[in-house]
Amino acid sequence: MKTSSLSFEISELVEKNVGYITQIIGPVLDVASSPGEMPNIYNSLVVKGQNPAGQQI
Repeated sequence: MKTSSLSFEISELVEKNVGYITQIIGPVLDVASSPGEMPNIYNSLVVKGQNPAGQQI
């Protein structure tokens, strides 16, 4: 089985477009950002933070 060596750090290209998660229902995220600042959703959606146990996500 061949695996890809592509990097998924595409978010650096759209780093200026920062939004926030407004709601999570199961596997669905509602994401909001300032008008005109929404990145192309097919290009990047990166979530950074910590879970309640303090682990990086």
